Amino acid sequence: MMNIRPLLPGCALLFFGAAIYGCTSEKKETDEVVLRGHYINQSFLNVVEDSIPGLINTYCYELNFLSDDSVKVFYGFEEATLAYAKSGKKYAISKALQDKDLLFSVDESKKLILEDSSWKQTNENSSFDKVAAPSGGEWDFPTVLNEKMIAGSYEIFEKGKATGKKVGFSAEGKVTGIGDFKSFELCFSGDCVGEVHPIINNITFHAESKSVVYAFQFNSAGRILNIYNIEAPIKDIKGERGIKDIAYELHY
Repeated sequence: MMNIRPLLPGCALLFFGAAIYGCTSEKKETDEVVLRGHYINQSFLNVVEDSIPGLINTYCYELNFLSDDSVKVFYGFEEATLAYAKSGKKYAISKALQDKDLLFSVDESKKLILEDSSWKQTNENSSFDKVAAPSGGEWDFPTVLNEKMIAGSYEIFEKGKATGKKVGFSAEGKVTGIGDFKSFELCFSGDCVGEVHPIINNITFHAESKSVVYAFQFNSAGRILNIYNIEAPIKDIKGERGIKDIAYELHY
């Protein structure tokens, strides 16, 4: 018959200590967040469909964590790579606001909360969701914006009647069915915001030999996307081009 000897007090203490260390170590690893890849401004995307993107007060659209201490901040018309470090239970992006640091934290659902409410002069901070790069391609913020705002299939109407002609906008920025244009860009930041007066959403279509800016507006009740011709550029004045007439009436 096998003899079972009780643990000596010293052994029991060692065993108990190891168990506590193991649990503590495991908890530490669980609590530790590895920041890598792209985090997109979900607070911005939540309101962009019913807004003019360029008028939404936003510190940045995307945070791309390159390493344990480096993050690329995408502002739209420009970007910058800044240092960041753990600061207590939060993180600090070094000199993100001129000479001041900008804090952020990661909540239980792994959302990143950027404490930019004071900068935006609002009551709420911005929430960022982590996103994966599309399979076989690189990450591109306008792809998400296109998907949210305009991507889809439309039919051209003329004088209130359907023509059977189709127009397609892809999230990747491709367009079919509008003249010889092959691609498009939605304006969401920079000088293009003031291209049309009064300010309204605008889109630039690209062909091999030309690029043309149009204004656009959705009529969600009628499920219509109206694309407008705008006035020619004004000499010595940047932007402020008025709306002329409807170029395309697209139903969806």
